[in-house]
Amino acid sequence: MKRCAQLILGVAISLAPASSYAISVPLPTNEATLNINFTLQPQFLVNQAGTPDGQDPSYDLFIRRVRFAINGTVGKNFNYYFQVDDPNLGKFGNFTGRAIVQDAWIGWAPTGITGGNVVYIDAGLLLIPISRHLLESTTNFVTADVHSDEFRFAGNPFPANRETGIQVRGWWFDKKIGFRGGVYEGFAPVDQNGTAQTATSTCTTTGAGCITPKRYPQFAGFVNFDIIGSEEGGWLYGAYKWAKDPVLSVGASGIYQAQAIRNANAFAGLANQRMASAHVYLNFPQTEQAELVVDATGYLNGNGTGNPDTGKGFFVDVGYRFMFVAPYASFSYFEADDCDSGGLTPANFAACTNSVKGTASKNSRNWKAGLNFFFNKNLNHLNLEFQVNHGFSAFGPQAITAGNAGYVPAGITTSLRTSAQKSFLAHWNVLF
Repeated sequence: MKRCAQLILGVAISLAPASSYAISVPLPTNEATLNINFTLQPQFLVNQAGTPDGQDPSYDLFIRRVRFAINGTVGKNFNYYFQVDDPNLGKFGNFTGRAIVQDAWIGWAPTGITGGNVVYIDAGLLLIPISRHLLESTTNFVTADVHSDEFRFAGNPFPANRETGIQVRGWWFDKKIGFRGGVYEGFAPVDQNGTAQTATSTCTTTGAGCITPKRYPQFAGFVNFDIIGSEEGGWLYGAYKWAKDPVLSVGASGIYQAQAIRNANAFAGLANQRMASAHVYLNFPQTEQAELVVDATGYLNGNGTGNPDTGKGFFVDVGYRFMFVAPYASFSYFEADDCDSGGLTPANFAACTNSVKGTASKNSRNWKAGLNFFFNKNLNHLNLEFQVNHGFSAFGPQAITAGNAGYVPAGITTSLRTSAQKSFLAHWNVLF
């Protein structure tokens, strides 16, 4: 792994741009603003046992995110945001993915867009309010990338956790409480895998692939309480602040959609999709040159009986920035709910147990540790991150599948019965 780390550092440095810029476009009116942003995040990833035979490390150089965005304001009551992204471009040598419209929304604030008490009505393609962490900027995490192993959307059809919807968003009590939530499209019949839904589908047998047969919408909400200081007033949150005043916040979220997905395996019928989160965030600066960051979130995931995505998860990130460097450590966890033998036939109980605990298990025990080097705060920084991936993980050879890479490494599964695997990641973030 030492040789791999040296190779990663060399590649990352060769990719390093000189500086970062933000572009404001002058307009022939003072009633509107237009900003242009470009984000580029090259990654170099080494996965232990990542080759097809599972015997050697695999090496992947790709673009984690390449984004072009425009945003601005219109008058004193409207703002807007539009973003195109081509995520994981070239990962595992796979270029089949294409750029997508990832964000497209307009917000109206009847009483104005500035001040200590603001209420927006947003409509368009919006971030789902899953948790504070999932409302953080992808340029400003404690770790190199987003945490996705602790919360579960079974058969996730949502591009980068975005949905079309309408929501209320804003902050109250002089930026002490932040909130957002509303009604979203959610799961729809088109999200089925290979089974056309018709008027004669019963949705009560394992052969019928019904998804949301009544087309119920999804409801979601999030609230953030700033106990010390404030971090409200923007579209996204962030981990590092480069400020003098401490921030301590707690909050929660909830998501619900009736009859959204099917129960797993031998359990007929539809399941309600449910998710809840709770978080604690602390930013404790000693001076502007040093700050301690603690970011922790827990999730309750409900995706139906016998589903390996139904269970409890959490992560804890701790980072300490001193001047331009920030060492950090992280642990994430997911455990599927045990099967209840009461009322189940022996065959169904065995099928349920195999789903949540067997080779198809999606339980996680993942560790990360690394160094974040800041060249221009969160606009230009480099992460070097070592990972130990055990069970289900967005990294490691268990994330290599026939669908995204054309093969599955021999001997690797998402079960905790498989030995933990190591990875090394170099992540360069540049925001122009």
